[in-house]
Amino acid sequence: MSSEAAAPARAGRRLAVVRFIAHCLVVAMSGAAPAVAATVETEADFLARCQAEGGVECAVRWRWAGNAGPMAEALIALSRAPGGGAPSDARAKVKGATWSSSDEGKLDEATVRLISGDAIAFRWMRPGSEGRYDLIQALRIRGVALETLGCPEYPMYTMGQEKVMLARPEGRAPFVVTVYVRPAPTSGEFGVFAADADFAAAPPDHSDLQAGRYPGAGERDFAILPVGWVPDCVDPGN
Repeated sequence: MSSEAAAPARAGRRLAVVRFIAHCLVVAMSGAAPAVAATVETEADFLARCQAEGGVECAVRWRWAGNAGPMAEALIALSRAPGGGAPSDARAKVKGATWSSSDEGKLDEATVRLISGDAIAFRWMRPGSEGRYDLIQALRIRGVALETLGCPEYPMYTMGQEKVMLARPEGRAPFVVTVYVRPAPTSGEFGVFAADADFAAAPPDHSDLQAGRYPGAGERDFAILPVGWVPDCVDPGN
């Protein structure tokens, strides 16, 4: 290409760069935070961290975290700006979902349900399955800090594992998220994944947890109540 012909192309690229920088400055000066955080870990970074933390089946965890990516992005998009309220159209924040009603639909293989504009729930199960989603790692991969608030102790491992956390997306208000995982004990039983997030509720304290006042409580259909609560635990499904 001649220098005369290349000049307009170079000018166009420079203009695009200038416009992008100007947009970034406007966002920075307005104090606005992006609604969805970009991933901060590559696959190699994730595998190295997972192995350093003593994780097992890290390659499987990466795949399951990828499956849960749309869920994680929906939670970040639905999280509030500090002091802000619920979005006017919560469904639009759940990218990739197909809706069968005003508040229920499908996201990948999971059922998604919006609750009063302040909360969201995901449900999935499959006979004989060890799992499909790792929402906790999907959030961490996107830079969301997770503080464990408590974990119920059940008398049998086959009852599954549950973890109640406070999620802190960068530049957004914290919200409460609960993740429950139950790998199928036998080929004839269901593997289960459930996640619940509440963007308006105050973080539950120990008495709230014991009384079942946290997102998702009472929806696991357990015949036996927890025998106790611990302040921290391994990620469900690990």
